[in-house]
Amino acid sequence: MLFAALPRVLAPKETIVVILTETEMAQLNEKLQDQDSVLSLRKKAMILLGLKMGLRSSDIAHLKYEDIDWKNSSIRFIQDKTDVEITLPMPTEVGNAIYLYITEERHTKDHQNIFLSEKAPHKPVGRSVCGRALETALPDRNVEGSGFHVTRKTFATNLLRKGVGANTVSDALGQRGTSSVHRYLSLDTDRMRMCSLTLKNCGIGGWLNG
Repeated sequence: MLFAALPRVLAPKETIVVILTETEMAQLNEKLQDQDSVLSLRKKAMILLGLKMGLRSSDIAHLKYEDIDWKNSSIRFIQDKTDVEITLPMPTEVGNAIYLYITEERHTKDHQNIFLSEKAPHKPVGRSVCGRALETALPDRNVEGSGFHVTRKTFATNLLRKGVGANTVSDALGQRGTSSVHRYLSLDTDRMRMCSLTLKNCGIGGWLNG
């Protein structure tokens, strides 16, 4: 009956959610605010789109002029991974970073893609450029399997820690349903402590009282 057996790789499993540490966030914020930072204006804008809006690297790379509504401070685009259209509020910090990149650093004006390569012929960039931007900002960070997507996870976790509901976080991430959001709840240490149970209430232990 071995042909009917299920391999263990099919068993349900939970993965540890990795986010930026407080030290890494402090280092990142310092470099984002420093005008003499090693980060170019393009790198700063990309990191902020991931950190403050939770955008995936593929969506950042494909961002176009027509996607940004400057008047209403929002970004509207079709997600590359899910093909679902989403409209997100654009924080002032993010808008300023994109504007500075476009007006002060971007080399050519005739392409609809916002982010272009820094060297001629200045073509649209790929998603890997976002990862290299984060590596430049945090060169000492070495977490296996944790690339630029860590900014999206940090964004979601910070929303939950501020008391934002799971449905709202799911909407902010452009996801359908809250199933993938609930795994971030384990990182909200303060509120998780409020849900703790003693071993005695769970029927475990008590043998030391006899």
